[in-house]
Amino acid sequence: MRTTSLVSIAVLTVAVASHPTAAAIGADLQMHRAVYDLSLGRSQPVSDVAGIEGRMVVEWRGSAACGGYTSMQRVVTHVTGGDDASVGSDVRLSTWEAADGAEFRFTRTEYVNGQLIETESGFARRDAAKGRTIVEREGEAPIEMSGDVLFPIAHGLALMAAAEAGKQIFNAPLFDGTEETENPTNAFIGKALAVPRETVEAAVVTGEGARLADMKAWPVRLSYFDGANLEGLPDFEMGYLLFPNGVSAALVLDYPDVAMIGRLSELHYFEPGSC
Repeated sequence: MRTTSLVSIAVLTVAVASHPTAAAIGADLQMHRAVYDLSLGRSQPVSDVAGIEGRMVVEWRGSAACGGYTSMQRVVTHVTGGDDASVGSDVRLSTWEAADGAEFRFTRTEYVNGQLIETESGFARRDAAKGRTIVEREGEAPIEMSGDVLFPIAHGLALMAAAEAGKQIFNAPLFDGTEETENPTNAFIGKALAVPRETVEAAVVTGEGARLADMKAWPVRLSYFDGANLEGLPDFEMGYLLFPNGVSAALVLDYPDVAMIGRLSELHYFEPGSC
């Protein structure tokens, strides 16, 4: 499974910082830590997956006043096969993104059955003058991407701005540090709706912040594509409810052969302006 794609799940917000709507939305973002309980939703016979259990923890801090945003995410899963053998996976990602969306740093580490199998870190910078974005990883040659590529915060803000404007479709290339280069993305955004109370009231909520049960949320279906195969099926799709403060709930992580469900179980709000 493309486990590394899970790091994009709780992306917070929207468009370019110079866009007035994006700036207003960014000011309303609630920095938070969210915990999601993961379970198996769907499994095709070819996947040989009989069960999945795990947790995903996502933490966002920062603001425009802080100069940028930091994110820490950890996804721990235990996958059971048809022969009852299990595999444990632990993927960790930490990032920093400049408030103006021009710079992005990332470190990713993956363990399988307690053994470290991969670690990498890198830096991406947008060169507006030359209309390109450059990614550098230690020990590797730089990779050039389009100047239109968005990093996670900017991508999320752009998507939220589209939702606020009543748009149903949002397209943009995304680089989040989990793949070698960018992924074209396509989002379908539904009309804001009242959320079933059981969706949010089961979560343990701490800290000062708005109650999700009092908000409406946009249903979003976000697809990630391979840049070399835009005409084919997406590599990964993610469905979720997106709240106006940037919190996500009712996750569906949909791979070609397996789907996982993420239920929001804990939510902690950080103080505004906490860097």
